[in-house]
Amino acid sequence: MGKIWRLEDIDPDNPEERFLPALQSIPIGFGSDAAGKNRIIWPEPIARAISKHLTEAGVPPIDPETATIEYRPPYRGEQSRFNGMGGWVPKGSDPAPDPVVIQDPASMTVRERDAVVERLRYQGYRINEPEPKAPTAQVVDTLDEPPRFDPAGHTVSEVNAYLRGIDDRIEYGRVLHAERNGQARNGILKRNKGV
Repeated sequence: MGKIWRLEDIDPDNPEERFLPALQSIPIGFGSDAAGKNRIIWPEPIARAISKHLTEAGVPPIDPETATIEYRPPYRGEQSRFNGMGGWVPKGSDPAPDPVVIQDPASMTVRERDAVVERLRYQGYRINEPEPKAPTAQVVDTLDEPPRFDPAGHTVSEVNAYLRGIDDRIEYGRVLHAERNGQARNGILKRNKGV
């Protein structure tokens, strides 16, 4: 989307492509905007329809030799006809400035990266430090080896699965007792009512 139409990329025998290079970023403006700050940017289907119409109306193909202006692609940002850094200049004008190269942050020192982050914050970007992980409390009975199963730290499904898989009636009763005196979730207590 927004591809720059270049004369060497079009088929001059195709009426829908013949005038595409001339139909991009057409400067318009009156008074203080006479410098062409505003531009007509045609969507591609409309530009193709205009190109076909001009061909059918008998307009001769584009002749680069007689042209007095040429399109200069943007030297900064996306290479798109929607980028305002590109535009029409008198033919034979000075070449465009060298393209802007953005430094890879991975190649910067820590101080350079910090300076970039501070500059972005200064310009209004919201850049926060990563939030630390929230600490989670765990209850571990140090007298047990290994520590006992705590139903409060598990979902209803996990507790029920644990209870189905144990053969020790004492551990079974201990887990249900901890559940009754803790969260008392019906999905566990009702399912294990008879114990």
